[in-house]
Amino acid sequence: MKSTILFVSLLLLFSCQPEQKGKTYVESEPLKDTTSSETAKNTTDSSFDINNFQNLVETYEDPERSEWQNPSLIIDKLGDVKDKVIADIGAGTGYFTFRLAGQGAHVIAIDIDERFLNYIEDRKPELQHIIPDENIETRLSLENDPLLLKEEVHMAILVNTYHFLSDRIEYLKKIKHGMKKNAKIVIVDYKLGQMPVGPPESMKITSQQVIEELKEAGFKTIETDKTSLEFQYIISARKSDL
Repeated sequence: MKSTILFVSLLLLFSCQPEQKGKTYVESEPLKDTTSSETAKNTTDSSFDINNFQNLVETYEDPERSEWQNPSLIIDKLGDVKDKVIADIGAGTGYFTFRLAGQGAHVIAIDIDERFLNYIEDRKPELQHIIPDENIETRLSLENDPLLLKEEVHMAILVNTYHFLSDRIEYLKKIKHGMKKNAKIVIVDYKLGQMPVGPPESMKITSQQVIEELKEAGFKTIETDKTSLEFQYIISARKSDL
């Protein structure tokens, strides 16, 4: 009888215990968007939700990206990259960083969000058998400055990044400061019009505007390709050798 009473008492005791709460996770600091606050408010495309890092990783690493962006074609626009120092500005997950490094370039992966740079650093050991560790350097930059040293790079590439820049002409001048004489810059961004990829229409920069801003920043030999990619234009230019 006593054992029965003891069993019932224990049963009542445990059933009255408060439910244990799940583990609390601290949300990491969100990526700072360089577009205006009004534009950010109007952004409805969830794939460009700058507060959701995992969502960004999945978007940038989507296998279908190679079909519409054609990274091999874009890299061909740079020319011979072997043994060249290349700034991948707005590197994100290293989508182009690893491809360029795999072709023998020394790539400086530049981003304002340290989470992306950590992601790249974490992936480097996985690819060490095909990409030497020293071929990739990560660099945390500022929203208004890529923090390139004077005449540091042979090439600079901005893919899906230009529309995020605020003071674009000044930013281009800072890139140019970090480029060697006759160095090349390639900018890839989205055409106007409704499409299944890319930012909202209000965030897009026309190819003509990019050309005008490159000229104002002092770049020469500007070439535009608006036909090779369905959703994007490719613009290249060079720093004057003077």
